[in-house]
Amino acid sequence: MFTHKENHNLAMELTMHIAVSVLSLYLLFGLLPTVLPVYKWLYLSAFIIVLLMDGYFLVTKHQNLLKVNRMVIFYLGAILLLVLAIFYMTKMIVLTNTYGFEGLLKEQQNTAKFIFFFISFAQPILLPIPEAVTVPGASAVLGSATAVAIAFLGTMLGITVMFFVARYGGRKFISKFIKEEQLEKYQNYVSKNETLIMFLLFIVPILPDEIICVGAGIGQVSPKKFLLIASVSKFITATLLAYSVQLASALPIPSSQLIIGFLASILICIGISLLTRKILNKERGL
Repeated sequence: MFTHKENHNLAMELTMHIAVSVLSLYLLFGLLPTVLPVYKWLYLSAFIIVLLMDGYFLVTKHQNLLKVNRMVIFYLGAILLLVLAIFYMTKMIVLTNTYGFEGLLKEQQNTAKFIFFFISFAQPILLPIPEAVTVPGASAVLGSATAVAIAFLGTMLGITVMFFVARYGGRKFISKFIKEEQLEKYQNYVSKNETLIMFLLFIVPILPDEIICVGAGIGQVSPKKFLLIASVSKFITATLLAYSVQLASALPIPSSQLIIGFLASILICIGISLLTRKILNKERGL
């Protein structure tokens, strides 16, 4: 007989197995219409076998083997999420290339906000579409204030996820997805003045955001400091890009020139800051 605590743990374990299985099957049958039926039924069969094994392990009191089944279920779920991400990322890129990002949002008026939020979330993780394309396009369709809010929240969520994946996954895990040369380039950039350089890298598209997140995650940057730098810089870029549409229409200056002028101002301020710090350090004998 199991104790009350053991029964509770078993109930929680089985509930989690069932919940993950149901969610995975819902995603498979509801959101992946182009997957061949034979693969869907094979995937369904795998979950049924795992759940039947759960029942067998419970009856035979081999509850430790439930942990093995948990890993199998999580792996099956992870594979499905990867397929789901690839399917919708590919579809999004194709539609964007065909209609343009603004046209895509106009075609999907009912879900435009959700699409834009998802894209903003995916950009710092694996989506190779720059903010300079998505934010002005969303601003033209959704309005500047809405575009700023969605872009900021989505991007910060993606940045946070990428940072903590790198922090707890480690360099060996991350190296499977990110090129080592890009990480070394990032570390060279931030080696002397971490805060200013990181801020600059988030604003000026020298390196992809995912490289910055990974570099900071496997480095010594504290989460609080990193997220503060990221939030300030991303709020600035989201605001600038979203309102560049209005500024471009109000002023006889192309939006591209406005962005270049803004970035030049930031570079000048950073240069003055670095020069001032260097002079002060020399005066102090550092």
